[in-house]
This record gives sequence, C-alpha cells and structure tokens, in this order.
Amino acid sequence: MIANDQNGELPELRETNYPTWDKPIEEQFVTTPVTHDTFFELVFQLKKIACAFLLFLLPSILRKQLDVPNLKVSVRRFRDENFQEARADMVYEIPLKENPKKHVKIYVIIEHKSYDDSHTMIQLLNYETQIINAEIDYAKKRGIYTRDFKLPPIILVIFHHGEGVYTGSVELAHEFEKIKGTRKFTIKQQGLVFDLSSKNKEELPHDQNVPELYIALRIMQIILSKNINEILCEENLLEELKPYIEEPECRKFARLLTYYIFDSNRHLTQEGEKQFNQQLQKTFKGVKIMWSPLAERYMAPGIEKGRKEGRKEGIVKGRKEGIAKGRKEGKKEGELEGRIEAIVSILDVKFGEISETARGSLCTVKDLNRLQDLVRFAATCDTFEEFYKKLN
Repeated sequence: MIANDQNGELPELRETNYPTWDKPIEEQFVTTPVTHDTFFELVFQLKKIACAFLLFLLPSILRKQLDVPNLKVSVRRFRDENFQEARADMVYEIPLKENPKKHVKIYVIIEHKSYDDSHTMIQLLNYETQIINAEIDYAKKRGIYTRDFKLPPIILVIFHHGEGVYTGSVELAHEFEKIKGTRKFTIKQQGLVFDLSSKNKEELPHDQNVPELYIALRIMQIILSKNINEILCEENLLEELKPYIEEPECRKFARLLTYYIFDSNRHLTQEGEKQFNQQLQKTFKGVKIMWSPLAERYMAPGIEKGRKEGRKEGIVKGRKEGIAKGRKEGKKEGELEGRIEAIVSILDVKFGEISETARGSLCTVKDLNRLQDLVRFAATCDTFEEFYKKLN
C-alpha cells in the first residue's frame, strides 16, 4: 500500500533508477539509451507540457471545471502487500477550480505504449486500485472516511505510438467473459486513447507557448518510420525553440531529444544524423553546448585510458608521440567497450542476464558503426532471439 506523509498528502514514491530532471541527462544515460518509455516519462514530467497536453486531450466540460495549471505530478510507482512493484508511466492530480472541499480533485493515469497491447486497460485498473486504496487510507487517517465520503474520479488514458494503429480494448467490460445475466455486474469504465499512429501532424496539439509538446509528439510519431531521414530534412522541428534557447529547461529538452533520436531509431542514417545536428547548431547558435551523445557517452572513458597509456609510452618514445598514440588507441578501445557495455545493459534489463556466448560474440565486433547499430536495435527489438539473429 502507499503510505501517507505527516501532512496528509499522498507522497511521491521516488526511486534512484527512475528517470528524472533532478540529475543531468548525461549522468543518467552514460551507457543506457533513452528508450520510448524513458523519453515519454521525462517529457511528461515537465509541468508546462503536461498542462498543454491535458488541455488538448480532456473533454471541454472537464477543462472548464479543472484547475489544470495547478496540477501535480503524483505517485508513479506503487507496491502491493507482497511488495511487488506496479509502475504507472504518469499520474496527475488536478484540483477543481471551485473547490469547497480541499481534498476534491481528479486523477489522470497515463500508460504509454510503443506497441499494440491488448490488455492495457487491465494494467491501468491495477494502478487505479492502488490509488483508491491510498485515498481510503488517507481518509481514514484524516477522520473523513464517513458515510458521505466519495472517491476522486480517475481517468484512464492510453498513449500509443507504434508502427500501426492501436487495436486494444478501451473498455474494462471487454476484458471480462460475456455471460448472460452478468452484464450489469461488470466494470464498465472506459479509457481515453491518444493514438499518435492514427493522426496527421496537423492534428497534433500546437501551442506556440509550449513548442516542446508538438516537437516531442512529432518525433515520437516518426521515430519508428523508415522515412525519418527525409522528414528530418524537410521539417525544421526545432525552429520554434529559438525564442527559448536561453532557458535551461529548453536546452535540457533539446539534449534529451537528441539522445532519443540517436538511441531509439533503427532507421536513422549518417545523413539523417547530420541533418538533425545542423538543425541543432542553427537553432542554438551562440549557445555553448556539446550536442553529440555518442561523443559524450563513449569518448570520455577512452580518452582517459589513452592518457594513461600515452604517459607510459611517452617515457620511452617521447611524451608527445606517446600521448597522441595512446589517446588514439584508447579512444577507440574505450568506445568499443562502452558500446558493448551499453548493449549488455539494455539486454540485461529487457531479457534478463545474457549468456557468456552472446557476450563473447559481442566482444568480437570491432566496428564502431556496427556496434552503434546494435545499441539501437537492442533498445527497439522485441525478443533476445531477434537481437541474437541480428548479431550473427
């Protein structure tokens, strides 16, 4: 169950491995790539993006009643009685504008899917149950769990982007067997679906004051497309960020976006990378930022190793020549090791500990470009067998 804090507020359950803006992006993704889930979670933790999205998504009758600008990013991870973790991608608490009772609000739970999952509503029901239990526990401790007590409404949202449209159920009633005489006893809650795969870019929310929302949604819309290179060339998606480039939050968003594009797209070519980097340089002209995720991620260990070897060789062959050679060799070796460890980390998280045979096969790959392709493929493949086939 979720425990309440001393002030009667429902606490946020934070864990060290949960993606957050509290730490620099570079520290969190040294070897681990930015996946679809990670990108979604970080983007929609930003309050202004969350507000703009909900004002677009929710029915007008609800928007009129809700104090959306004062929403709170709430509990995102829960534990049941058996200490099993249930992880909600995003949960918002939104107060009412006219609120005679301070505890009256609504919850919006969003589950992100980058693939077609037939039973997402069951997943959302699990999170909803946890919030209901927490609210009851809160009411009991505050002495308001009386005959008149009512639970806050909870809205369930499926956020989908993938290679095809979402075909799963959006009603909990559809998850139960249809037996004559049981219909009125079945849960009838319906969820909202925001399906990027079924929308044109003109249908996306486009708030000029929050350009990050449109940019994030558009990138998620094309990230799995084979045409991403052409789209990056044709659309200058970063143009609208120019008025905000001095804001730290804008620069952090752009860095996250860069990692996501480089890490999670299996169709990105060198020309596509070049075009996107040119857009970054043009948009953030005059702002001193190192934009290459690959350089940041893999060069540092190699350079350090090269320095050590260079100093050692310099005693015999001359300091200048030794350091240069050591850096060159160390850089490449460090990049190779870094990318292999990145792949192993991804596979361990997704499929469990990989075999020594697979690890040995990885260590035989000495081509940096091929290893980077394997990093991206590890982040996007659905099974270990699919990855192993690609490796061999």
